[in-house]
Amino acid sequence: MAPTLAYSDQKVFILGDSLTHGFGLAVEDSLVNQLSNWFANAGLEVTFINGGVSGDTTAGGLERLSWSLTDDVSALVVALGANDVLRGFPPELTRENLSAIIDIAANNNTPVLLIGTYAPGNYGKQYKLQFDAIFTDLVEEKNIAYIDSYFKPMLDDVKNGKDVSYLLQSDGLHPNPAGVKVIVEYISPQLLKFLRKEKIIR
Repeated sequence: MAPTLAYSDQKVFILGDSLTHGFGLAVEDSLVNQLSNWFANAGLEVTFINGGVSGDTTAGGLERLSWSLTDDVSALVVALGANDVLRGFPPELTRENLSAIIDIAANNNTPVLLIGTYAPGNYGKQYKLQFDAIFTDLVEEKNIAYIDSYFKPMLDDVKNGKDVSYLLQSDGLHPNPAGVKVIVEYISPQLLKFLRKEKIIR
């Protein structure tokens, strides 16, 4: 058994949408549960709070952040933006909302890790360029941690001509349990690095 490390009972709030919430999945297969298991198997005591709401936008996340970011939250992961794209929101609005979320956390002395998302090409090249740049621009401006996308491993496979449909639910949008495992294996080491840098765990 791996040793339990110091800094126990740390709480990480994940502010997200249906992917964070676990749309179409049993609780044990959800992102937050698989993430918790990954850290537990590494001997790390961290509580991940499921702050995912299916269909949520950056505006919705901003509205509920004030009562979600309680005093016992050690760090905030922000994984919003995909539904902004689906609804065709102007990139400047998404940027404004994410910036406000980050500022609220900063004022609360809560470290932030931002998870990006990519716009599809059907809104045009200019929209995609503006939207995709939101996340890297905010990371540089706010000096916060960053993971480029939950779906980066799958997107890389698609670019290499591989079929990833076996990792998705029937809607072709949300990951199935195997897809969530791929996501967790990708983001967990980066999340661990962030939490150690912020001295939340060691």
